[in-house]
Amino acid sequence: MNNEQEVLSIENVSVSYPTTEGWVQAVRDVSLCVNKGQLVGLAGESGSGKSTLVLAATRVLSPPTVRVEGKVEISGRKVLDISKKELRMMRWKTFSFVTQSAMNALNPVLRIRTQMHDAIRAHVPKYSRAEADARCAEVLRIVELSTSKLDSYPHQLSGGQRQRIVIALALLLEPELIIMDEPTTALDVVAQREIIALIRRLQRELGFAVLLITHDLSLLLEVADEVVVLYGGRVMESGPAYELLREARHPYSKALVQSFPPLHGPVVRQEGIPGTPPNMLHPPAGCPFADRCSVAIERCHLDMPRLVQTGQRSIACHVQANLSGTEVERT
Repeated sequence: MNNEQEVLSIENVSVSYPTTEGWVQAVRDVSLCVNKGQLVGLAGESGSGKSTLVLAATRVLSPPTVRVEGKVEISGRKVLDISKKELRMMRWKTFSFVTQSAMNALNPVLRIRTQMHDAIRAHVPKYSRAEADARCAEVLRIVELSTSKLDSYPHQLSGGQRQRIVIALALLLEPELIIMDEPTTALDVVAQREIIALIRRLQRELGFAVLLITHDLSLLLEVADEVVVLYGGRVMESGPAYELLREARHPYSKALVQSFPPLHGPVVRQEGIPGTPPNMLHPPAGCPFADRCSVAIERCHLDMPRLVQTGQRSIACHVQANLSGTEVERT
């Protein structure tokens, strides 16, 4: 690792899927890092490559399902190079997951207690049943659920309760990093806010790092320390959340920020982003957002912009480069 504070380091990762027409590159040359105690958000609309990047980088997706190039380190371990046995021991102890749908993540025919015990026994076989019960009860209290839920089946719980159970499972073995892929999908607005507030509180109290994946940029700008915006499998912009909230610079980031209505002030008509995402079977030669961008210049359609850094921000945009003229290519 380049930095002792880094829990997750993804460097120049590209991910391709095999198809009847050849390899399709869904993620192209993406880099990001998550430091200890930090919450980093990965944003972008459906199909931007968010989940593909993380699932391939952690080898949930693996050959021949995908082809992964680049370098990934979690707590100093080169995840793409270690054995399956070593990777299995890292999961849940070093890093864990909170998936999109809690109902699909949980086994519908097993009680919550049994599922938690299975996770503990897989990694800490020396735990007695009493010790496992005590740990299960502890993490349920941490996520603000009654310990009586241990004897419930998933279908007996509400959507918000199931999501808290999945978070509790992720916390069982005190990992350094928790990857959360759309953790509030299918929940109502009130439950979403409760879950996000819970995640942020636990992250601050327990000190683990979080990579939070979502299409809801407005949510990330409220809770994240850093935000990385993906489009067409590439990083469009990244930087501190408060800076993106104050002034998003990339046209795509601006469009995402402007797509959610303000809570105060006059009622205004919200505008969507015209067009559709690029066909990754035949990716454009230039910026993947150029065909949908209202300020694109000729060069945007011809050349792929490089990701360059200005201060704490990184932006891949020819228009912004022309406006400032001061960017220095990131190394």
